[in-house]
Amino acid sequence: MIREKAYAKINLALDVVGKRLDGYHDLKMIMMPIELHDILEFEESDQITLTSNIEIDNNAIIYAAQKLKDLYKVSHGANIKLTKRIPIGAGLGGGSADIAATLRGLNKLWDLKLKMKDLEDIALSLGSDTLFCLYNKTAYVYGRGENVLYVQKPEIDNIYLITSNINVSTKIIFENHIIKYKEKQFDKLFKLYLNEKYDAFFNKTYNALLETTFSQYPQLANTYKTLKKINKNVYMTGSGSTFFILPFNEKIEDLEEKLKKYSIEYLKTKPKN
Repeated sequence: MIREKAYAKINLALDVVGKRLDGYHDLKMIMMPIELHDILEFEESDQITLTSNIEIDNNAIIYAAQKLKDLYKVSHGANIKLTKRIPIGAGLGGGSADIAATLRGLNKLWDLKLKMKDLEDIALSLGSDTLFCLYNKTAYVYGRGENVLYVQKPEIDNIYLITSNINVSTKIIFENHIIKYKEKQFDKLFKLYLNEKYDAFFNKTYNALLETTFSQYPQLANTYKTLKKINKNVYMTGSGSTFFILPFNEKIEDLEEKLKKYSIEYLKTKPKN
């Protein structure tokens, strides 16, 4: 049996540069993998099958497996078991992470002997974040996701994820987003990051999709306002619906007490090593 971990990600910065002719958007992002992960297990079988601890519609795992099988003319299949821990529609890249883990796992199970480089084009064809998730390293990602520049991981010890039962549609967010990209704004921000001036970076970082997400899902705006009362270092990942808090100058015990006071449920995690 082959086992792969599919790691979630958070966006430390996100901007929308423009819309492409192919319908996708060009983005600029700084992304970091975190320890929260799904688990995928692979065993030899005659057909490709999937079992999961939760029901998922239009699951891309099967599609990714079939594409790899067809591309390399594999004669057999695989039983795939998914243990889903990453919330769906939460901006944490769970679907992309599962696809990337499927490619890695089946490469081993079917003994294809493909190098990671060989899997890159397949990964990118299956999703915008999937190439990043293939390697699980902190990176500056730009374009549709095809350009990945690995960068230093920031000095972060603990991450508090505040999820909700709201499944945000990335499609709806991008259809309603009005692009207000300012090149110098992101360039200055990225320079702070590269120079490891993390205090200044996290004071100035932003997610360009924040207001659009709030306009489409007003409940999330209320959650954000509450979290800002608890800690100023609160951010949104992806197109939502997950917020995360980075307690730089606050004792963990104090932060957890405040979250408890406001009846805020959270998942505590760390950056992936």
